[in-house]
Amino acid sequence: MISTLKIWQLTGLLLLINVTVFVLETLSGVSILSPTVKDLLVWGANYAPLTLTGDPWRLFTSMFLHVGIIHLAVNCWALYIWGVYAEFYYGRRYYLALYLSAGLMGSVFSVIHNLINATYNSSSFIISAGASGAIMGLGGALIVAAWRPRTDLHPEQTLKLKPLLDIMAINFVLGFSIPGIDNAAHIGGIITGALLALVFSFTEKSTDVQGKILRIITFIVLAIAGVFLFHQLEIIGADLRPYRADILSQLANHR
Repeated sequence: MISTLKIWQLTGLLLLINVTVFVLETLSGVSILSPTVKDLLVWGANYAPLTLTGDPWRLFTSMFLHVGIIHLAVNCWALYIWGVYAEFYYGRRYYLALYLSAGLMGSVFSVIHNLINATYNSSSFIISAGASGAIMGLGGALIVAAWRPRTDLHPEQTLKLKPLLDIMAINFVLGFSIPGIDNAAHIGGIITGALLALVFSFTEKSTDVQGKILRIITFIVLAIAGVFLFHQLEIIGADLRPYRADILSQLANHR
């Protein structure tokens, strides 16, 4: 049923952006299977010693950067499967805002996890990249959509809750058993996606104007909270500043 839905132009655009970034990486000389750490940093991966000391944009750019073609293929497949339905169900504007919010909060959660577990030397921080935080946000939103479906949907357009929960469970089992997967980003994404989906659900019976206002307010509050949280992380991560110059020098030589 999901594959027959025709309203997926925005999902197609997101897929195109991810693939285009990967193609540009490859054309610049980055390995198609196994990019180096320096390659990923040059292209905007999320890395606490840089993200917290002047490069907050890495929270965003890392969402469209992938660690090899297999990573890209898996995420593009998941984005297509979940994104097509989410775009249909939530509408393009809410879908895009939800996707970006989940991805950004996933990046923030990744930084928090790094600060908690790192031993404060540059080699102990994990480099994070990929669309999976945003995609897991879609997964969280679809779980809510299956639990509290829109009242205007035809029965054939509703999702089954159990298969979604099973897929999520499998993702987390794999995530915690395979080294190198950024589970913190996944958790941040799914929490954000589920919360925004709940707002959508609870405002469904409001008038069009009321519903839009409440949803806009929700995103504004989330943005303010996210900026405040990131600012606190910058303060906590101030001790990382001595590493920044050395890392940037290495990246300059790499280029």
